[in-house]
Amino acid sequence: MTQFIVTPAAAFIDETISVCVYGVHEFPNVTIRAFVEERGRTLEAYAHFIPDVNGAVKVDSHPSIGGSYKGIMPMGLFTHMQPSPGQKAGTRLVKKDVTTPLLFHLTVYKGFLSTEDFYSNNTESLTQSVLGKTTVERWYMGKDVDRIEVRSGNIRGTLFKPKGKGPFPGIIDLFGASGGVTEFRSSLFATYGFASLALAYFAYEDLITDVKEVDMVYFEEAVDWMLNNQFVMDSGIGVIGVSAGAQIVVKLSIICGQKINACVCINGSPFYTEGGTGNLYKGKQSSNYLNVFPDRVVIKDDIIDLTRYWPYKREDINRSTIMNLEDATCQFLFINGLDDKSWSSDLFSKLGCEYLKEHGKDNWKILSYPGAGHLIEPPYAPLCSLCYHKLFSVVVKYGGYPDEHAVAQEDSWEKTLAFFKEHVGESDHVRSVPSFGGIGAILVQLSKL
Repeated sequence: MTQFIVTPAAAFIDETISVCVYGVHEFPNVTIRAFVEERGRTLEAYAHFIPDVNGAVKVDSHPSIGGSYKGIMPMGLFTHMQPSPGQKAGTRLVKKDVTTPLLFHLTVYKGFLSTEDFYSNNTESLTQSVLGKTTVERWYMGKDVDRIEVRSGNIRGTLFKPKGKGPFPGIIDLFGASGGVTEFRSSLFATYGFASLALAYFAYEDLITDVKEVDMVYFEEAVDWMLNNQFVMDSGIGVIGVSAGAQIVVKLSIICGQKINACVCINGSPFYTEGGTGNLYKGKQSSNYLNVFPDRVVIKDDIIDLTRYWPYKREDINRSTIMNLEDATCQFLFINGLDDKSWSSDLFSKLGCEYLKEHGKDNWKILSYPGAGHLIEPPYAPLCSLCYHKLFSVVVKYGGYPDEHAVAQEDSWEKTLAFFKEHVGESDHVRSVPSFGGIGAILVQLSKL
């Protein structure tokens, strides 16, 4: 009798799990497939295995000899997921409702099957190949975390914090120029004892719709809101951003001085860019922008490659376009994917840190990852090498290779958590994963400090 055992069956998204199949003595080879659906978007991966002499397959110690990946990769069925056939180009797995888990459906089949087999018209044959099924819950939000909708002054977003009065070390969390509010990273931060504000800054509720019109005073207000919040330590907060959000948090660190203790910049830029974020402060625009090369943009099969849109050589960069990083008092952590096809982030951060060093500063660290792409997220999320950018209504090449990108996400997440704990603070909160259906969102609207 075939047994399909996953341990634990419910875990946080950044935790490893053990996937094992027992009782397949009579089958010389098997296929294990993982499938997930989120808001109509489906992604999947599969791997081929040869059972051992005991009739078992253990994904964390047995090599895949074909399929979505090869070799021993304990979480390969998750990190190597790709959009299913028929999905739109640029499909990205993003969890919107973090009060419920992502449900990954795992199936083991006899024989070596392929994507063509999964989507053939011979459903009877495919059904007969099934040896076992199970479902795995992958959570972003713990059962001991509160989700609080924030509408205070101009500030819009969602605060995640451990249950209780705290105070907890605070983080403001920003994503790129897609608009709305993205909660999954903040909810995960809260499971580690942080009070994390997933901050919207345009195209959300009553906020402005054009990202270029966002004034940095909005983010300055958010910093003050956090520091005056009863749930948050008032000794200084951390900020984290990716892409356009990274550009904002770097500028914010300069503006806010000692109010910000730590800044994490993921594939972003400490330079001013025309039409970019971080340019407008108290109604005044920056006047000096980084050189760009529109004639070097490549468009193929309706996919935009911006690899050479930005300067990628030192001599192409006007150093006067850099932000006045010397005015920041925080610690900087720059995280870069060396296969980022959207920004020259590694070069930008290196020049930024050289600038800091020239001003007698040593408050920086760079993490650069070969083969990693633009969207470096918490561990075991699948690589998004192509992403539909709704602001521009195009598919953008983000780069990255699944093996290397998975390593980058695992390592950078561990170091990001350690960075914030060292420079912002930590609490004694203990993570606790819920069981499906056992948690409800706490919707408290905070209207004042």
